[in-house]
Amino acid sequence: MLDEAASLLLTLQNPDGGWGAVARRRSNTEVTALAVLALQSLGKNSGASASVEKGMRWLIERQNADGSWPISDSAKGPSWATAIAIITLSSVPEYRPQVVKAGQWALAQEGGKPGLLAQIVLFVTGQKQVVRLNRDLIGWPWTTGNFSWVEPTSYFMVAVKKLQAHLPASAVQQRLEQAELMIYDRMCDGGGWNSGNAEVYEEKLWPYPDTTALALIATQERRLRKENQLSLGALGDMMKSVDSGLALSWAIICFSLYQQDSSWLKKSLEQRFAKTKFLGETKPLALAILAMGDGARYFRI
Repeated sequence: MLDEAASLLLTLQNPDGGWGAVARRRSNTEVTALAVLALQSLGKNSGASASVEKGMRWLIERQNADGSWPISDSAKGPSWATAIAIITLSSVPEYRPQVVKAGQWALAQEGGKPGLLAQIVLFVTGQKQVVRLNRDLIGWPWTTGNFSWVEPTSYFMVAVKKLQAHLPASAVQQRLEQAELMIYDRMCDGGGWNSGNAEVYEEKLWPYPDTTALALIATQERRLRKENQLSLGALGDMMKSVDSGLALSWAIICFSLYQQDSSWLKKSLEQRFAKTKFLGETKPLALAILAMGDGARYFRI
């Protein structure tokens, strides 16, 4: 599967060196970074070195002056994709200055809080809280100034941890502590994570497998914590009925980091790839290569 998936991924590279969501779509930071990481994981003898170099050059050329990355050339504002670019480029000494600058930018970013007016309206009208969460805990948003979400917070936690030796220790500790508290505050009852909240209008929400895997990856140093063990079990249960390429790949990477058997998930991923080729979508293809090979090492803290 790895050889076939790698060959397909190479054919999806755009002439500008980046990758789009599918063939002939505009290149974007998220999938370009993941594609580069996937091909890089195959080693120098894979025949993908030239494509990896072109992809890295695409990323470096599109970094904003403040250190962040936009999602694409058509949306140049800072985005959460910065975290994926950091993870991809952090192991390349040549790009250390650019990556450290991105890390400094990341430390300064905070998810927004509900406005005072919204809180007053809820208090005066006696309405139910829309969501159950600690509003004082800050993670990372998808885009600058927006609400903190589990997925971008998980990406940034991994990215900052990768760079912590090159960033101000006190700032790193403060942000990671806040983000970790936010992650655990958002955990669903019974383990696992939804995309943002555990409860809406006092109705409990169910966890998503890919978000759960990402949150577990971000908190991998706490593997023995009861919340992590509970969520690891919840992820295993969810994956018994999930055949999404994205979810399978993230779950395999997560299980690898937690030293759990993932052979049954790899079998399901191989079957899914054989049946659908992931409909030619770049992101699940890149993640599958990372999952089926030794790609988990790029997310290890």
